[in-house]
Amino acid sequence: MKRTNFVLAILVAAILFLATAALAQAPPRPVISPEVHTDRSVTFRFRAPHDKEVAVSIEGMAKSLPMQKDDQGVWSVTTQPLAPDYYGYTIIADSVGLFDPSNHAIKPNFLYRASEVHVPGPGSLPWEIGAVPHGEIHHHFYKSRVVGDDRDFYVYTPPVTTRAESNHIPSSTCCMDSATTRAPGRRWAAPT
Repeated sequence: MKRTNFVLAILVAAILFLATAALAQAPPRPVISPEVHTDRSVTFRFRAPHDKEVAVSIEGMAKSLPMQKDDQGVWSVTTQPLAPDYYGYTIIADSVGLFDPSNHAIKPNFLYRASEVHVPGPGSLPWEIGAVPHGEIHHHFYKSRVVGDDRDFYVYTPPVTTRAESNHIPSSTCCMDSATTRAPGRRWAAPT
């Protein structure tokens, strides 16, 4: 009985010691990256305490920017002020190109994919969202009798600001199918 109590006491003490040690290790603070400043400069950060060399390659810049490591193992660099735009960038850690793990925004491209940062500009830029009426985009599907599968197309409906305008909505159709293009000497082929 004494032996069982002694083993049980040692086991409880070991569990308490390990639990205390585990709780004493606080998780590292989250890395904020990218951080766009009011002067349009951008700070990029990347946690990699064991890497030897880290840089950031920014779309449109000739050279990668080398990053500096702090005592917490976080690498960082701040750019010069950038022109308003959407920029793709890649973290290069020990010669390996990576997505920024602190940034969920991805810039798709036909040649490569990269993390994305938005440097905002005035509302007059075409990609900035302004306080203006917005239309709607509708996604439609149809069964093609020619090809025998389902096809899709998009219809943009502009915003209607007055009741008088609701009867005269301009429309635009965009066909992206070779079967619907005009050939010399042939009549216009409607989508099927």
